[in-house]
Amino acid sequence: MTMSETAAGGLIRGPAAYVPRTPWGPVQALAVGLLIVVLSAGVMLASGLLSRLAGPGAWRQDPGELAALGIWQLSTVLLTLAVSSLRGGRLPDVLALGAPAGGPLVYLGALLAMACLQVFVSLVQYIWFQHDMYSDLRPFVRLFGDSWLLALLVVGVGAPLSEELLFRGFLLSALARSGLGFWGGAVLSTALWTSLHAGYSAVGIVEVFLIGIFFSWLLWRTGSLRVAIFCHALYNSLIVVVLRYVPLPG
Repeated sequence: MTMSETAAGGLIRGPAAYVPRTPWGPVQALAVGLLIVVLSAGVMLASGLLSRLAGPGAWRQDPGELAALGIWQLSTVLLTLAVSSLRGGRLPDVLALGAPAGGPLVYLGALLAMACLQVFVSLVQYIWFQHDMYSDLRPFVRLFGDSWLLALLVVGVGAPLSEELLFRGFLLSALARSGLGFWGGAVLSTALWTSLHAGYSAVGIVEVFLIGIFFSWLLWRTGSLRVAIFCHALYNSLIVVVLRYVPLPG
């Protein structure tokens, strides 16, 4: 079997490779996931408050909001890793961090599939929702300010790691073992993930949900969260780069 056939077998052909391996039940995982979000938000708010009490500094400048978001992401990653190792769980199993079925070339196939999905979504937006195409991106330009390298770190690295580990790693593994099955769990975990983007337009919310289902499909086919993290990181990083060098109309 050639490398290309192996990659195709991981992403397109043959049975799905994902097998949930977690000691957590679905209700327990949902409760713990909510607790992680709340605790991480608390750490972020506390850090910002302490910085304000300490007087003018980095937090009072443009990078402050990005740094706060980065603290939320770091807290989420650490807490998710911690709870995933409890109750006899093994991190690589609970979070599906093993190598993907199909070998290294499966990453290329995942990128091509993501590009096709994005082209389709962009065409739909351009044809039917052109007036909303940039409404969800303009707030990011104000958030980033001049801190584009920090934005690339927070949005391109921190967000994919924290969000994928918690929602499609820890939560989905527990939901997939319930009566919902993988796809019921994928819809629920993706809906919860989409709720983090509640400030988006209706069109933007639909796009985020579709991308989340796509990342779930990558996990289902390859059995590895690495592929979803990789695609999520590239997707977010491209947004940062585009906003850095391409001025938005209007």
